[in-house]
Amino acid sequence: MDSGWGGHRRCEVGIEWYIEQIFKELPFGVGIAVLIFLGILLVIWLLLPLWVLFIQWNTGKIKDEVQNLVDLLEKRQSNEKGESVSGPKD
Repeated sequence: MDSGWGGHRRCEVGIEWYIEQIFKELPFGVGIAVLIFLGILLVIWLLLPLWVLFIQWNTGKIKDEVQNLVDLLEKRQSNEKGESVSGPKD
């Protein structure tokens, strides 16, 4: 009895089956475009966690550098304040 799926099929459906369906149902150029688009999406999906980790790491580095600058400015300000209070000793 035909189940409406076009004949005998395997129960397990792999990625090959999906690619085969893309090329069966669509013109060749559109099939290639769809596969390229899906490939780009796959690369973005795989690289997104690395990109997020890089942004977090870089943000932490920038935060540390800003803190270092703040400490340096406070130290310079306290040194200038200390020199102006004591003044020259003649």
